[in-house]
Amino acid sequence: MNLDTLWQLHKRFLIGVAAGLVVFLIGMAVVGRTAGKELRSAESTLARHKRTLATPAYTQTQVTELRTRLEEIRRRTQHFGSAALPPLRERYVPAAGQSPTQHYIELTGEIRSELIGWALRQNVEIDPGLGLPPQSPTQPQKIARVLRGLDVVERVSRLAVSYGAAAVDNIEITSRAVNRNQTKSSSPLDLTPVILEVVFDRHSPAALLHAILEGADGGGSLGLVRAELLAEDKRKKTRRLVLEFAAGSLPEEIL
Repeated sequence: MNLDTLWQLHKRFLIGVAAGLVVFLIGMAVVGRTAGKELRSAESTLARHKRTLATPAYTQTQVTELRTRLEEIRRRTQHFGSAALPPLRERYVPAAGQSPTQHYIELTGEIRSELIGWALRQNVEIDPGLGLPPQSPTQPQKIARVLRGLDVVERVSRLAVSYGAAAVDNIEITSRAVNRNQTKSSSPLDLTPVILEVVFDRHSPAALLHAILEGADGGGSLGLVRAELLAEDKRKKTRRLVLEFAAGSLPEEIL
């Protein structure tokens, strides 16, 4: 069979193949002029970024200086944090191997018995609830938050009794975590607000305020946020001092 015969038999197929090849070559040429140009541009940009990343942004001297400044900032943060936030006393931290729940139940029972009993012997009444939640928390973070508040309550109550208070009322420890993303001005600290009212019938509250600001119990800062002296109760001849505190600790990532 010669070529002429093959052409006659398969002419339509061969023409279709040739036309497809022409279309393919035209398509390749179009793609080469458009996508090929974009590919070369992308490759050039990638190579430029690689060269940029390979070049150090800071010299070793600058890195050392920045690390020194970072350490100084951390030291100053810890200093101001310890001056503003009440330190948590050892008694309020679970012992090694002790569950937070067991520690919470045992400690709150001891504090309630010791503190209220001691105050009654001084003829001073203290809110028997101590601001604790009605149901014992079970989550370790919430337990730690409540105990930080209770530590402040105990210290302030003892100072109040020592400086002539007649009663410590309306104690409130807010154990609910504050949503830090709720507002732009929210504090990054995990704080426990503590509010209580100290009642005076004869003595001036000035000495107590001074003692709180000075940390007269030797335990360091009490984290006083607000102090408000209410008008005198003419009938009972008493005055109430409303005190608000913020207990908390610095985030671990900045320590």
